[in-house]
Formats: sequence, structure tokens, C-alpha cells
Amino acid sequence: MNVFARILITVAPVLVAGSASVASPLFNDDSILALTIEAPMRELIKKRLDRVEYDAVVRYTDSSGQERVLQGQLTSRGNARLEVCDFPPLRLELSKSDTAGTIFEGQTRLKMVTQCTKRRDAEKWLLQELGIYRAYNEITDYSYRVRRLDVTYIDRESSRWKRIQPAFFIESTDEAANRLQLDSIRPPTIEPAQFNQTELAKNMLFQLLIANTDFSVKRGPSGEGCCHNGRVFAQPGEQKNWIILPYDFDQAGLIDTDYALPDRRLGIRGVTNRLYRGFCWQSNALPGTIDFFRERREAISEALIPPELSSSRQSRMRRYIGGFYGILDDPGELQKRITDQCRGTDAFPIRKTTASAN
Repeated sequence: MNVFARILITVAPVLVAGSASVASPLFNDDSILALTIEAPMRELIKKRLDRVEYDAVVRYTDSSGQERVLQGQLTSRGNARLEVCDFPPLRLELSKSDTAGTIFEGQTRLKMVTQCTKRRDAEKWLLQELGIYRAYNEITDYSYRVRRLDVTYIDRESSRWKRIQPAFFIESTDEAANRLQLDSIRPPTIEPAQFNQTELAKNMLFQLLIANTDFSVKRGPSGEGCCHNGRVFAQPGEQKNWIILPYDFDQAGLIDTDYALPDRRLGIRGVTNRLYRGFCWQSNALPGTIDFFRERREAISEALIPPELSSSRQSRMRRYIGGFYGILDDPGELQKRITDQCRGTDAFPIRKTTASAN
């Protein structure tokens, strides 16, 4: 008998995202924001592994047609991409007083995902990762918001050095916590049963959809709190019903960058090979979550596939997305690829965890 036929559907308590918080003007708009950033860009790129902070000037034109000029600090950030990319991911730091009355009001530390190399493929990778964030926004409010950018980088020490490339900002963890009216916490490790069952099921199915295995929801990198490529949010003092917001999707098989490699311990040959990494404990939430993914297929697919891509690349992405839905729609494949692949047992104790707020 199919395991799903024996599952009693239970509804885990779901945290309700707060509506009292004021939405950031930066992330309350899906239009492309054109920016000019002036900084010692060549030196920053050359010394990217040192993560040196440089003075920067940010210019943009507001909705009234007036040019706005902001002073800030620019530095490289990241881990793997800092090593493999010719152009590093960036962090832009701004002053609250300087941003008052602008689209950047309330923003102090913004992560920028940048185009990894000059190659045309790298622009496609960036747009595809942007689409992944937007698709997860379609699935749940418990997700990081993003804003697409067209950036003109100018090296203030050389009038001949200039690059024009797409990029995007990622909502800060502090802003997400304020929007959701939750605390961001960094416990050293997490028991799976401490997570909200329904939201964890959405997360795990989404990771399977995009074929991403570069994450952990139980622990973080050595010496850091949980989790790897995800941040944990909770009601103050609560030891359960936690929610993780995932980020960093450049290793996803849906994108298939030329530097993406799976963890050898997972037993898959390449990043395009899907592997379900959900937990048996959350299986009660799977039937309803699968139905949700089916119902939202069109909206999710539309968000995942950037219209700027070539028709052939869009077609490949649709076929790849279709492979995920083929698993959901075939009882045998569903049993083999998802139900039988869950990790752990069907029950976990919830133990008190010292969770440092961040």
C-alpha cells in the first residue's frame, strides 16, 4: 500500500506573519532599480578575499526624476563565490540619516548578488537565482524578498574602467524579522521537530524542485550557529514552531552553473540529480503541501523562468520543472523519490535549545 494512503493529514500550527510592520520601500516594488556605484572597484576586486571596506557613492533617480546621492561603504562578502567568481558578491552599508526620505530608508546593510563573471552565462545564472527567490515568495511569506538592479560600476580611480551588469539586493535578516514579527536566532544545532511542520515541508519540496542540496537545517558551518544557507526565526522564547528562511541558490541544478558541485557524501553525480532531503517527521504535512505545489504550479513556474532568457533556455527550464511535477503526479515515483527518501524517524523529541538572538 502506498504510504500516503496511510497518512492522516494533520495541520501543524502556523505562525502568522505580522502585518503591523511597515513594508520597506526598497522591497515593496518589483521594478528594476538602476544604480550607479562609484568606488575603487578594481582594488576591491583584486583584494576581495581580504574583505576590505571602501568608501562608495551610490546614485539613482527617484520617482520624481530627481537624482539621489548616498554615501556608503562597499565590501566583498560570501564564501564559495568569493573564491570562484571574478566579480565578488558585495555588501553595501548605508547610514540611516543619509537614507531618510529615499527608497533606501531604513536600510543599513544590504547584500548584493552580483554577476559572477563577464561571461553571458553568468548573467543568466544571476537572473535564474533571482527567479528562485521570487518563486519562493510565491510559496510562502517566510522568505527573503529581493529587488532586481541594473548597476553601473565606476572605478573612481580610473575614468576608463566601467561595468554595467544586473544584480539584486536581498532583504536583510533584521528587516525580515521585523516584517514577520519574529526573532532571528542562531542556535548551535536544531532538532527537526522544532521546526514548523508545514513550512519545513514547503522548504524541502522547493529544494527538490530546484535540485538544491547545498543547505542544512540542523547545523551551520563550523564555529557558526545554525543553519547552512538558512536563517532561523521564532517567537521569543519558543522552543518549537521555528521557521527557516533559505538563501543562496547558486548551486541549484535548475541553474547548473559550471562551478556547482554536489557534496560527495550525498551520493549523487551532479547537481542536476534531484535528491529529497526532508525528514520523516514532517511526512504528515506532505500530502497537503504537494497539493499546494500542484495548485501553484503556474505561478511558481512563471516566477522561476526569467523572461529575459532565450526561448530554448526557457524550454529547458520548463522541462526540468516538469520533471519535479512528474514525481509528484506518479504514485510510484512519489513513493520512491520522496516518501522512501525521508531522513530520520517519524518522531523526534523536542529538547530545550539555547538559542542566541541575532
